[in-house]
Amino acid sequence: MAPVPPGIRLLVAFNKDQWYRALTFMLTFLLYTSFHLSRKPISIVKSELHKNCSSTGELATVALGSGGGQEPPSLHTDVECSWKPFDKSNYKQLLGAMDYSFLCAYAIGMYLSGIIGERLPIRLYLTVGMLTSGLFTCLFGLGYIYNIHSLSFYIFVQVANGLVQTTGWPSVVTCIGNWFGKGRRGLIMGLWNSHTSVGNILGSLIAGYWVSSNWGLSFIVPGLIIGAMGVVCFLFLIEHPNDLKCIYAQNLSPSNSVSAKSWNGANGHSKLYLQYKDHKKQ
Repeated sequence: MAPVPPGIRLLVAFNKDQWYRALTFMLTFLLYTSFHLSRKPISIVKSELHKNCSSTGELATVALGSGGGQEPPSLHTDVECSWKPFDKSNYKQLLGAMDYSFLCAYAIGMYLSGIIGERLPIRLYLTVGMLTSGLFTCLFGLGYIYNIHSLSFYIFVQVANGLVQTTGWPSVVTCIGNWFGKGRRGLIMGLWNSHTSVGNILGSLIAGYWVSSNWGLSFIVPGLIIGAMGVVCFLFLIEHPNDLKCIYAQNLSPSNSVSAKSWNGANGHSKLYLQYKDHKKQ
């Protein structure tokens, strides 16, 4: 009998549950990367909401000196070079108010999200959160498209976005805990938590690409990305290994019996499986 190649032995050893663990790891990594990606644009666009107009004023002075005292019509004044209402002298307070409103909403929403998330299916809860977060992120960018200069509009969008963004962390951490348990938690979480840096880097690159030409797209593109990832979450996320076992059992014909081992729940603990099913029925 010919020896089995090492690659085939690796595929056999890497069973179906491990493939799904790897899928859950990558999927939750990408899902929360999109959350960070959608939060980053505001820090990039602040420089465009209130520009440093000193260079514009110096250019105007030079033009006036060389043009016989007539101001060229193409030059903007100090007020015109910034985006209303952030063109005022208290622009720092206004920009800070947007950050403050988002952070306060996020802090309050995180407490509520943990309570609500325990009572709803994680996949649906996370999907709704990502879709609404994409909506509010795009709304901020539409303020540029539709020439909106109301501070209350931007504050409202930031508060709403802060609330729905809290659906992400409890949901993805629960999924990781369901699939990986306590074994090698430090290694798994250390690798998985790099989504923070990846999301911030991608968000900075995307926002920076459009910030000077059309800062609205700096929000709209990340909003579309997190919304698309919400659809991916709905289609592919399996929140618990026992959900996969239930799907497998339902696909069996009535004549086939399911082995007791397949119903033992995660890592062979039947008690954990029964507790999980009781929790799902509540």
